[in-house]
This record gives sequence, C-alpha cells and structure tokens, in this order.
Amino acid sequence: MLAGAIAALFTGYYDLVFVPVAVPELLVRAMLPAEWGNADDAFLSADELQQATQVHLPDPGQGKRWVCVEAGKQVDTGVNYVPMGKSSFFEAKVEIPFLRHPLVKSTVPFTFKTVMLFSSRLMSFSSNHLTGLRSHHVVCIRTDNSYEAMDWIEIKNEGEVVVPEGQRWTEDLARRVLEGWWVGEHTGQSATKFIATSVEDAKPRSQLRVRLNLPALTSLTPERIKELAGTQAEIEENGWGAFDAAGFDLSESTKMQIASLSSL
Repeated sequence: MLAGAIAALFTGYYDLVFVPVAVPELLVRAMLPAEWGNADDAFLSADELQQATQVHLPDPGQGKRWVCVEAGKQVDTGVNYVPMGKSSFFEAKVEIPFLRHPLVKSTVPFTFKTVMLFSSRLMSFSSNHLTGLRSHHVVCIRTDNSYEAMDWIEIKNEGEVVVPEGQRWTEDLARRVLEGWWVGEHTGQSATKFIATSVEDAKPRSQLRVRLNLPALTSLTPERIKELAGTQAEIEENGWGAFDAAGFDLSESTKMQIASLSSL
C-alpha cells in the first residue's frame, strides 16, 4: 500500500536516447540472475510477443538477443509534495526486454533492469535500497553527439554505421519497453512501469556506435566474454563490446505505477 502510494506521486521528465543493441545470447543470459538466465524459456517467443504487444520484434540475428540502453537526463523528477523530493540528474541503464518472469504464469512481457547508473549519489542510494535495483553512482558526460556513463556505457554518432532496415526498431516498439513492466535484482513481489507522455516528437538516430563494459555487466572475465561471443560481436581486449545500433531521441513526461506480480 505504501509503495503504491509513493509510486503514484513519483513523476518527472526524461530526455533520453533509447538504443536497442543486438548482443550474443550467451552474454545476455550472463547479465541475468541465474533463475532468469538459466531458464530455457527465459525469452518470450515471437508468437507470444505478437499476441501480448501486437507489434513485430525485429530479428537481432542468429544467436543474438536484444538489450536496450537508455541514457539521458531526468528533470524535476521524484516524489511530489515532499520537501526536496524532486531533483534533476543524469541517468543511464542497461535492460533486457521481453522476458518471461519465473514467478508469473502469464505471458506478460517483463524488462529486467540489469544496472542503473546515476550522476546523483542520493538517487543511486535510493534506487539500490528502496527500489531494489542494482545501481551505481557514475560521472555522466552528454554532448549533442555522444553520451558516456563513465566506465560503463558509451554511445556516439558514427557516420560509418549501417544497421539493416530489418533490424531497426519502430518508435512504437521502443515505447513498449519504455512503458512496460520492469523488475530488478531485489524488487521482490512487485513490478513497476512508467506511464509516458511525449513532450516532443521522437527523433530517429540511425547511426550509433555503442560500447558496453561487458565484464561489469556479466561478472565474467574478458577471456570468457570473448569465448562466449565467438565471431558474433566485436570484443575489445578489455572485454568491452562494441556494437552498431539505431535508436531514438525521446522526450517524455513520466508517472510511476506499481503492481504486485500476482495481479499480472
């Protein structure tokens, strides 16, 4: 009851770049807790997704799954009517969409938030200890052409990048993730979603180069990451992965909603 009441008062504005990235499935599974990553049916099938979302999920390629990266700035975000309850800060996250929750019998798609990265120490603490998400305080640097959550994520415009049309997401599909139910490492018997309203029209970003700190995201060594990736991804000597991608710039007004898993 208390969590639901607080969630209803949590609002804000989020300016972000949303980027789906095709990553080798074995590495995606390594980003998840064992009860998720080891499940044979961890990922909802194309038919189940079509039935649940009425949208088509592009094929990420043989042996790959989609990972979504969101990186931007939260403005005037937090709990209304509480002294100093709202603030502005940079926020980035890595999340895995369209999963089957091991505790839910329905085919409702869930997004697992692998890591949350904040420029605010207070938000990092709150996300860890109140929301139940694995969170870190980081330095974030944003320019017109790039975004860096230091030591975790880099996103840059790259003119040489070519993402096939068949692998590009639609804005509608991106919104299914942005507004879908999500959980994390210690969210327990609850799931959360954001009701988003566009402040500005979405702007396609068709040529992006994304670098992810895979050792930090998977707790695997660079050598093991290279072994699991094989020839399916460009893995640097330090274990970081580099991926060509296309996404969207989004500007959203958001309101939080929380529900028990049993109701879904």
